[in-house]
Amino acid sequence: MVVKILNLVLIVLIGILIVLVKQAPKHISEYLLEDVKNKNARQLQVESYFKEIGGQEQLKILSEWSNMLVDLEYFKEKYTDKKINNVNNLIRDTLIYGSDKTVRLLSLYMQNAYLPDSEQKNYDQVVNTACIVSSLKEDFTGYIISPQTLLKLKITDYEDNKQFFEDAEKRIKQKIKE
Repeated sequence: MVVKILNLVLIVLIGILIVLVKQAPKHISEYLLEDVKNKNARQLQVESYFKEIGGQEQLKILSEWSNMLVDLEYFKEKYTDKKINNVNNLIRDTLIYGSDKTVRLLSLYMQNAYLPDSEQKNYDQVVNTACIVSSLKEDFTGYIISPQTLLKLKITDYEDNKQFFEDAEKRIKQKIKE
C-alpha cells in the first residue's frame, strides 16, 4: 500500500515536472520577447522626444552638414579657425541630436581633421562628410541614402575617382566598427 502511494506521488511529481519542462521554452521566449518590446518602446520614446523638441534644430544640423558637402566656399567661409565657435556649435548640436553611428562618424571626422594633409585624408574627409549627412538623414527622416549617391550630387569627376571614394568609405566603415 505504501509503495502504491509512493508510486502515485512519484507519477504525479514526474507529470508536474514534464509539464514544467515543456512550458519552460514558452515562458523563456515570452520573457525575451517582452524584453525586446521594452527596449524598442524605450528607443521609440527617445526618438519621439528628440523629434518633438528638436525638429527645427535637426533640420538646421542636416542643412549645415549638407552645405559643407555641396558648397566648399560656404564651408570655408563659415568654419575657419577664426570662427571656432561655429565649429564647436555644430559639433555640440550633432552630438546632441545624432545617433550613436552619427556621433562615431563625427568623432572620426574630427580626429582626421588633425592629421597631416594628404590626398587620402582629403578623400576620407569628403567621404566622411557624406557619411555624416547620410547618417543624419536616416536619423531625422528614416530615409537611407548612400554616401556615394551624395558624392555624385556635386563631384563632377566622381567616376574618375570612384575607387578612391569607395576605398575611403570602406576605411571609414571599418574604423567606426572598432
